[in-house]
Formats: sequence, structure tokens, C-alpha cells
Amino acid sequence: MNLVIKRSLFVLIIHTLLVSVVHAETAKDCVVGKETVINNHLALLNMPEFNHAREVETVTESDNTHSAFYYKFNYDRCGQLTDMYAQITRNELRFRIDSSYDIRRNQQGWRNSYNVTLFGMNKLFYAREGAIDYHTDDKGLIVSSTDNYLSGSDDKKAENGVTNGIYKTDDKFRMAYSLLSGSDETVNGEYRFFFQPDNKPFALIGPTMSISYLYDSQQRASGMIEITVSPYYLGNKKTDCLEWNERNDCTKSISKELELFPTYVVDRTTVLRSTYTYW
Repeated sequence: MNLVIKRSLFVLIIHTLLVSVVHAETAKDCVVGKETVINNHLALLNMPEFNHAREVETVTESDNTHSAFYYKFNYDRCGQLTDMYAQITRNELRFRIDSSYDIRRNQQGWRNSYNVTLFGMNKLFYAREGAIDYHTDDKGLIVSSTDNYLSGSDDKKAENGVTNGIYKTDDKFRMAYSLLSGSDETVNGEYRFFFQPDNKPFALIGPTMSISYLYDSQQRASGMIEITVSPYYLGNKKTDCLEWNERNDCTKSISKELELFPTYVVDRTTVLRSTYTYW
């Protein structure tokens, strides 16, 4: 069930990719350049950067499965992520997944402290707690990561694990791919980004999932399509922006998701509301 963790991490994209990728001019005193900011955002969150927002907060307006999603992002004047918090509860009919993620910037880069639990039939099927440390080079670009975690269940003794990651850019200095390897075989492998001719992210392809980034006629990031294939379930999700503010940031989005398990189906529709504060 370790795939559940990777699945929960990608839930972060439900709302936050639905934003304009037009930047305000980067401040002259910014130590890290715009390209590095964009690459780090992709490495940390698997999504395009924000429209130079200072703070973004997203809450659940409605969900037909009684699931709940909450996200809060903070950025500095240069567009770098300073911290992010996510609290997610996913009702899957026969079990419930609770997860939280707390990303904070530090001297070496960033740390993502997370916790995931899977409950069902009055039983803890799976629990995992850990921290992913992202390391940057002398230019501020994320180049590696280390995930140290503890996992277990009611039926399995807690065990320590580690997953290491490396991050590479292409000849145009775009975040090309990440390679994960370590104790958790369900997330091991290569995660590769593809880009449009204008350098906007087009897709992310991994060992068990794919994400396509969608844009409207105004070149705003307007939605995504996510497909998941695993030994536990098949998943398909389509997200679209419904409303925009005066800065072309998405303030209301809808996500329609279908999860096919061996003996039942989860059909989820989620509406999220977002508010923005700008520098």
C-alpha cells in the first residue's frame, strides 16, 4: 500500500496547477533566478509555478464522498516557496486515507514532513511518517533528495526505510526528470517532464502514473488529466478551472475522479475554492 503515499502527494496538484504562469518581474536583489524558481517548483510539487502570489489558500467547497482537502502556500518576493501545508482526508468507501504534508524552506533547501494513515474495518492497514530533505547546489537548484521514513500497520511491525532522489535539467535548463530509488519499490523509477515549444510544462510521466497539464486559449493553466495504474486500483481524474480572478488565477475548480478497485468503484466530484494575496 505504499503507493497510497505517492497518490496522496499528487493530490496537491488538484488545485494548484490551475494558475497563470505569467510572472511579475523578479526583484533585482533576488539571489535565485526565475528559471531556478520554476525548476524547484516542479521538483517540489510537480506543477507549474504561481502568478507571483504571496499566499494561496484552498478549501473544499463540496465533495460527494465527504472527502476534504486543505492547502496553504507561502512565497517570498522572488517567487520561491517558503512553506506549504496540506491536510487531506480521502473517503474510499471501505477505508479512509488521512495525510498531511508540511514543506518548509531551510538552509540546505527544503524539508517535507509528512504523515499518512490508512484505516478500514476498525483496523490500521498502513501508516507512514517521514521527512523528505531536498538539497540544492550553490545556485539554489534542487539536485537531490532523501526520504527517511517509518512505516507499519496493525499486522506489521514498524520498519525504517529510505528513498533517494536525483534531479536533472535538460540542455535548456528545464527540470527534465527525477530518479527515485530505495526501500519503497512502489515509487522507485524515473519521473520525466515534457514541455511545449513555449517551455510550458506539458506532461509528467512516472512508472505508475501520468499527468497532462492543460491550457486555455489565453495560455492559462486551465486543468489537468491524471491517470494512475497500480496493482491496487485504476484511477482517472480530470480537473478544470471554473472561475478566475482579475489576475487570471483560478478561484474555483472542479475535479471529477473515478477509482476502480477490484470489487467496487469510487466516483468522486470535488469543488475547491481558492483565495490569493499578492506582493
